[in-house]
Amino acid sequence: MTSTVEPETAAARCNLCGIVMPLAEATRWHKDGFDIVECPECGLLFRAKLPDEAEVKEIYGVSYFAEAGNGGGGQGYPDYLADQDVHRALARRRLRRLVGLGARGPLLDVGCAGGFFLDEARSAGWGVEGVDISEPMADYARTELGLQVRTGLFGTLEAAPAAYGCITMWDYIEHSIDPLSELGKARSLLADSGVLGLSTGDAATLVARISGSRWHLLTPRHHNYFFTMATLHKALAEAGFEIVWAGHPGARYTLRYLVHKLRTAAPRSRALAAADRRIGRARIGRLAIPMNLWDIATVVARPATAGGHRVSAVIPGQGEQESEKRVRDGE
Repeated sequence: MTSTVEPETAAARCNLCGIVMPLAEATRWHKDGFDIVECPECGLLFRAKLPDEAEVKEIYGVSYFAEAGNGGGGQGYPDYLADQDVHRALARRRLRRLVGLGARGPLLDVGCAGGFFLDEARSAGWGVEGVDISEPMADYARTELGLQVRTGLFGTLEAAPAAYGCITMWDYIEHSIDPLSELGKARSLLADSGVLGLSTGDAATLVARISGSRWHLLTPRHHNYFFTMATLHKALAEAGFEIVWAGHPGARYTLRYLVHKLRTAAPRSRALAAADRRIGRARIGRLAIPMNLWDIATVVARPATAGGHRVSAVIPGQGEQESEKRVRDGE
């Protein structure tokens, strides 16, 4: 069930709970030419008019992954491939968390981009496959890294039921055209003993709420859905999952990426655009800096048991450090 605009009624349908809402009443922001609406029933935030498959392919072309200083206003990446060291370091951390929670291969990475997570998993002994809508990124993963990566939408991927022991969706679900359907597909492709790992922005966090329409992840040209921990819980439960770990871990980012993302707060700033260009080309731009705004949620889930939901997740603001400790200790 996709979220769609009903042209005759100027209304939008929620992907998560299915209700239809008038745009005039539900629109929370108008940004970059797009209406962003909030479901009055479940609270899901989403772009009212979604792109079709052809638009999605165009959106995730070369410029999305390497657009430093070209007028992108801080959206996309300044140079995704050049920053592979920080992507690989984050991949290794995520793998340790998954292994600590019992994940095993074979692995399918949805929205795998250039394949750095897959490559690190393969080096650790996992059997790996990936899928991504971006032809340039999928081609890089195949030709440069020798990975098995298919180009296209996850929703059209053909695979046997229960084919995978682990499915990951790192920074992916916000880009999906139909997240509830794709989570359901992930459940069907995952073994009953399998593990799902995903990350996405958390629109209920302090930074997101203070930033409002200037939040660095509120970029409707590229992001279709803006989840909170509550709406993630609901979506995963609807798709047949139970959460076993959740939190807001930080990561390292290159200086050029951080300066680039600052432009989302002031996309018309000439000073920031100039800094983006200069630092994007400078050696110091490769400097990796630890950063945590606590506005990116990471969730690990399993197929739900017949007896109900066994949730040991972090409730925002409660016990996150203890949850991190459970992962380090392999619990």
